[in-house]
Amino acid sequence: MPTTTLTLHEVAAELNVHYMTVYRSVRMGRLRAHRDGGEWRVTRADLGEYLAERKRATVPDGAVPRAKHGGRAKARWAERLEARLVAGDESAAQGVIDDALASGHDLFSLYAEVVSPAMRSIGERWSRGELAIHEEHRASNIVARLMGRTSPRFAHRGTSRGTIVIGAPSGEHHSLMITMVADLLRCGGFSVSDIGADVPAESFARAVTGVDDLVAVCVGVTVADALDNARASITAVRATTSAPCFVGGAAVVSDELAAELGADARIDDVRALIDRLQRRSK
Repeated sequence: MPTTTLTLHEVAAELNVHYMTVYRSVRMGRLRAHRDGGEWRVTRADLGEYLAERKRATVPDGAVPRAKHGGRAKARWAERLEARLVAGDESAAQGVIDDALASGHDLFSLYAEVVSPAMRSIGERWSRGELAIHEEHRASNIVARLMGRTSPRFAHRGTSRGTIVIGAPSGEHHSLMITMVADLLRCGGFSVSDIGADVPAESFARAVTGVDDLVAVCVGVTVADALDNARASITAVRATTSAPCFVGGAAVVSDELAAELGADARIDDVRALIDRLQRRSK
């Protein structure tokens, strides 16, 4: 009977490749492996899945799987990114992002299907006590840097459609969601004033004061405890500008709640929001 797990040297021998080729595949998250007594081990099942993915991609090991006919090559992008983030391996996490983009992802699908699921899983693992707080914080900081390097590739060329102010109210400390939406709005042709998280209501109002080309204000809320502060921020903004105010995030669970907070609408689809604002700015 074949052994159920293999060392990286054994995998290399079976694939007739150099050990470092296998190691790079593990480090980049292409080949799933686990530590056993300080040594990387690969299960037969994971090796089979790896070979199947290589066959579907029809590219040599180490090359970037390209999508056919404009589609996205299927891969465990979010899982691969999560593993690299938890390990604190920023270089390999960047490699996963680059691979995902080369496979056909645009910034919208990268954020929605790769980055967000990876970070959501890390947050859930932290809440269950499976990850330490420093691991969750480290992953968030790495993602912030990756986003900062990635989003400029998709920068809109041409005249701005106007300015959107976006931020999160007092008590809301999750800023990655705000940054992601801000990046996507910039791709849609808007200038964005990203004022970050944990912003007091009066500061929110000051941020929109005097913005001559203001198109909209967006408020993000992921925790229920910050909903009252979101309502206060929207009220303060309403007293300052007639521009529409949108609210979104995991804590805003319905259109009815968005209306109770004083917003014009709930954001549950950034593409739909951009389409709406682009029509408004014409």
